[in-house]
Amino acid sequence: MRRTRQDERRLTPAQPGAGHEPVTVRAAPGSRAPGAWNGLLLAAFLLGLALRLWQLDIQIIIDDEWHAIHKLLQASPADILTHLGYADYSIPLTLYYQWLYRHVGLSEWSMHLPPLLASVALLLAGPRLLAREFALPTRAIWTLLVAISPLLVYHGKVARPYALTSLLTFVAVIAFRAWWLKRQRRDAVLYAGAAFFAGWLHAVTLPFTLLPFLYCGVLALRHRDGAALWRLARLGIATAALLGVALVPPVVSDWASVAGKAARDTVTAESAWRTLLMLAGTGFPLVGACLLAAALFGLRQLAGRDRDLAWYLATIVGAGAVVVGASGPEWIAHPLVLARYLLPALPFVLLFAAEGIATAVERLRRPTLETTACGVLAAGLFLAGPITGEWRYPNQFWGHLRYQFDYDPAHNPYVQQEPADSVPAFYRDLAQRPPGSVTLIEAPWRFESHFNAQALYQTVHRQLIRIGLTASACGVPDSGDYSEARTGMQMRELVQLTSVLRGDATSADYLVMHLKPGPVATDPGALWPDIRSCLPAIEARLGRPIYRDDSISVFALSTRSR
Repeated sequence: MRRTRQDERRLTPAQPGAGHEPVTVRAAPGSRAPGAWNGLLLAAFLLGLALRLWQLDIQIIIDDEWHAIHKLLQASPADILTHLGYADYSIPLTLYYQWLYRHVGLSEWSMHLPPLLASVALLLAGPRLLAREFALPTRAIWTLLVAISPLLVYHGKVARPYALTSLLTFVAVIAFRAWWLKRQRRDAVLYAGAAFFAGWLHAVTLPFTLLPFLYCGVLALRHRDGAALWRLARLGIATAALLGVALVPPVVSDWASVAGKAARDTVTAESAWRTLLMLAGTGFPLVGACLLAAALFGLRQLAGRDRDLAWYLATIVGAGAVVVGASGPEWIAHPLVLARYLLPALPFVLLFAAEGIATAVERLRRPTLETTACGVLAAGLFLAGPITGEWRYPNQFWGHLRYQFDYDPAHNPYVQQEPADSVPAFYRDLAQRPPGSVTLIEAPWRFESHFNAQALYQTVHRQLIRIGLTASACGVPDSGDYSEARTGMQMRELVQLTSVLRGDATSADYLVMHLKPGPVATDPGALWPDIRSCLPAIEARLGRPIYRDDSISVFALSTRSR
């Protein structure tokens, strides 16, 4: 790639190292045929937006999404602010949800909106933030890789903090370096704000957002630049003060929760490899290895034109991953857990891969061929990932661990342990009808993936479902359920069984009462209610079941279903 002398720039006298050891930094090369690459950039954004919106309106809240709901239903704002909880619920998100619950009404849409906006914002803001250091082809390819990344798509669709922390960590890392090079106060403010909110949302971001101090501190010490060290100290004190205000009270008052989750598990070679494949977005080792090889190649290319930038980003990604892995939080040996904790590093890994791919396709010499080759590569990566299996309609359990625990079904116990032959015949009969033409109310349920068979059933019957909450009718524990008196809960996909029995409009065709847990449940314990004792009252209101076996009783709710 040809570069002119204008492409070369040196550190200004105001920057660390000036007058000691001049460091040459090459600017990002000029873009090639901007029209073609801007077209790819736009297509990538639209694709990413479509993937994040697809079926979002029918997703059912499951697994860790319930942590915040359980907390807000039983705690005051002060209690939320000063506790972490053994089941992490993310303090600022829970405060936001509680405010909605008390003043507007809490719905699936309002819970999903913050991560959706953050995920889309990464697609929009990322290329602009990278414009100073990376050429248009690299930024377009990066946007395409981010758009189709299964982990980034998934976390943009679930009510958890990881999409927000991915965006905020990315902003913080880029803003810190901009401040370090240009010494502009706005970059310092942007960094401190992003690092603060990311750390408050989830402390796992701190290794990534604080490592820039270590990297630049070593540079300043190397060049014996006292002024630079003082600047770092001032920004560090301001950032620490912000984080301290938010994190010290809950850590001190709830230290047992912190201690109870740390140093509980260990990353193994196998789990690390499975995690790398998840970060690459595939369950196929060869495909994952190719993407990781592209990232290493891209990092090498970046080092060739801007060694400092390459070392800066590589240090944050590598050292941050080591710190997270060494902390040993509970369940970190599970691929999804470690991949989720490493999510702040993923946009930078994809950036290295984009740089490598951009360098490789440049040899085609024609913009149309280059962008076409990128599209073909992205299509292959997409098809080798899990999204094609999650894409089918309807799938209201995009976050179920049968899709997210591991992208290789052979290594996913939620797939391997499912006895497909135990699916009731009623569901198999429904499969003969057009997908999404029937709505079921399933009751009771468990919100945990390992006790929840609804995702398995839906892959068979391919109809829409809603969850029937039985707390007010049959007696159910206080997890994954709430009473009808909780009027602030306005979930569309969760309906009260008492409301169904009153004949309130539910737009549903059948009520399916599960007499026992589904086939993925190992031992639900006492949390499964005695549904047989509730059946007489249900039959008195809805009539005799239209289908019954040893696991379910089905009642018609509309005349066309009888």
